[in-house]
Amino acid sequence: MLTRLDAWLQTMRAPGGYAGPISHWWESCLLYCGPMIDWRYEGLLSAYVTLAEHGGSPLWLARARAAADDVLAGQLPGGTFRNSSFQYGPIEGGTPHEAAVDVGLLELARLLRAAGDPDWQRYLAAAERNIRQYLLGMLWSPAGFMEQPWDKTPVPNKNATAMEALLLFEELTGQEMSCYIEAALRVILGAQLRGGPRDGATVHLGTGRWQLAIGIYTARSMAAVLRYCERHARAELLDAAARAIAFLNRQLTSRGTIFGHYRDGRPITNPRWIAPSGDILRVAVMGARYGLTPPSMIEALVDLLAAGQLPSGGISTAYGFAHRGSERPYTGLPDFRDLLPVVGWCDKALRGLALVAAPARPAPGAITGDVTRPCTWKGRRCVFYEDAATIGLEQANGRTLYRWAKGQTWPEIYAL
Repeated sequence: MLTRLDAWLQTMRAPGGYAGPISHWWESCLLYCGPMIDWRYEGLLSAYVTLAEHGGSPLWLARARAAADDVLAGQLPGGTFRNSSFQYGPIEGGTPHEAAVDVGLLELARLLRAAGDPDWQRYLAAAERNIRQYLLGMLWSPAGFMEQPWDKTPVPNKNATAMEALLLFEELTGQEMSCYIEAALRVILGAQLRGGPRDGATVHLGTGRWQLAIGIYTARSMAAVLRYCERHARAELLDAAARAIAFLNRQLTSRGTIFGHYRDGRPITNPRWIAPSGDILRVAVMGARYGLTPPSMIEALVDLLAAGQLPSGGISTAYGFAHRGSERPYTGLPDFRDLLPVVGWCDKALRGLALVAAPARPAPGAITGDVTRPCTWKGRRCVFYEDAATIGLEQANGRTLYRWAKGQTWPEIYAL
């Protein structure tokens, strides 16, 4: 499964980096399909570093270097990264994306430094420019890291990603970052809920009166807490992580992990995440080191990712996008956005799988297959298709609604 996913990812490379359309809860970016230096590079770099550490092939390290070089080429003079806003399109300054890219760079720098490779300093320097000029220079406030320079909301999962970057930066440089790390930790812990069906969940403070508790953002928040625990394993932090993992385990279904819960506790059953559940797999593996993870949880998450893998090797994003936000589980044909494999979600699956995989080698040749699946778009029956060169959507009458040639910046046909 992992080597097929890696092979699919290589079909998504374009001049300048990994590319492709994006589906997400907040927005879907189906028009701009060019490279983006966003959180996809966190998962890709971290996964390839883990695979390189496990052995099996020097090609994993080559994959990591190539990805890191994409990042360096995409860094702007102000320290931010080109096109870092994922679902919002080609805009720099995306959160948590900029910090997530730093995490990937710093994990590679740590590996290279341990191997005595001087290139580690190039990747550290790029991350440091972003940390100092953007994270600390523009997003920092005494209350934690802000959503944006013009939006003072301290979103927990975004503070968590910044916290992971700063923990790595402090480790590599010896420079004191504790005031920022501790403030981010307070944001995360302050947003965790106690009692009721949302016990252990993290509230997304950027959702206003809705106060949504979102599974994948809970996972990202607690991954930072557990990384912190690698240095300072305090009882209250392990308790917070244990309750979060128990919450996440309750979100698991055979069709995906449910999106989250409304303020009153009602579940947001649609969409159910598939590839993004790689972030939940990651925190489950991290929690297992402390005995916090239910025995069946990791296996169930791996099975979920395997079931969502398409013949192309990519992993579907979700199930139920057409009924986004509803409580009743959807049971019909998947939406186009459900089936669409997205680099910035599949990287999370790759990172999670890398943590549990045996040493492996990249596939020596193309092992991707063609995909043709019935789906819906705006209530109409359609067909999703993908091969090594194209992703598209056709109506049942044969009319093409969408066709993107891999490697291109824009779709050839956009009639959605």
